[in-house]
Amino acid sequence: MRLRQIEVFRAVMLSGSVSAAARMLHVSQPVVSRVVRHAEQSLGFALFERSRGRLVPTPEAESLYRQVRRSWNEIERIAALADSLRQGGAAGLRIAATPTLAASLLPRAVAALQRRYPAMQCDLWAIHTPEIEQRLATQEIDAGIALEPPERVTVAVSQLAETEILLARPRTWTTPQTSDWQRLRQRPYIALAESTPLGDALTSLLERAGWRAEPRLRVQTYRMAGSLVEQGLGFAFIDGFTAIGLDPGAVSLFRLRPALAVHLHLMRASTTAPPLGLPRLDNELRHAAHSLLAGLPDRLQSEVVSIAATG
Repeated sequence: MRLRQIEVFRAVMLSGSVSAAARMLHVSQPVVSRVVRHAEQSLGFALFERSRGRLVPTPEAESLYRQVRRSWNEIERIAALADSLRQGGAAGLRIAATPTLAASLLPRAVAALQRRYPAMQCDLWAIHTPEIEQRLATQEIDAGIALEPPERVTVAVSQLAETEILLARPRTWTTPQTSDWQRLRQRPYIALAESTPLGDALTSLLERAGWRAEPRLRVQTYRMAGSLVEQGLGFAFIDGFTAIGLDPGAVSLFRLRPALAVHLHLMRASTTAPPLGLPRLDNELRHAAHSLLAGLPDRLQSEVVSIAATG
């Protein structure tokens, strides 16, 4: 089917009649009837049957329309992109971020983009790093934001900011020696359920210190771990972006010694040219990350949790 045929077919499916479709498209009824007839001839099957003055879709039309609905979103994106470029070159972006970053960093960056480029259109997702990489590879998204280093060689990376892994514990805990590693590990521990490069680095650090603890709870994201700490259910190791969003009245934050760095990455597919709007996103993400992390030192306790080898 040609684009014009798809447009008319969609209008008839939505409106239920030739006359209503003609009004929707601002054309005459004979034009709609002619396009539908040509579409049926090219397809080799009927799209509609007349019943009491209305057009009733055939089973083939219903099946075809399901795909048309999915495809029409992309057609509208093309039109929106063309309009955006015409109004100042602000190309749209499809952006995915991990749940923590989608809740904190990404909204700030997108808000700044919208203020500077009002015509810029953004589609946003909150998904995990492996899915971000997969969608970049299939060109379903233009950019991905994550803390984990990518595992695919087809993903190009730009490092935006650096923070570190912190220890978060409920503020209601009254243990004075929080930095006493032996005492701390007797408390309920909230761990990440899945192995990730960053999680593996933390595990190696703890194992070198001879630290062992059976997790009370296992979670999928740092954000969920932080929320459980807010509820007083245990302590967890989280990144700085997660930490800054936690309730300071419910959570105490501590630095680790030795420190474990965490890097914020902007990712794109290396097999295609960078999207036009990517440099703008890069710039706003850097500013947003700096703004968020600037408030982190004031949230940290003066005490440092020392992860020392026990020999």
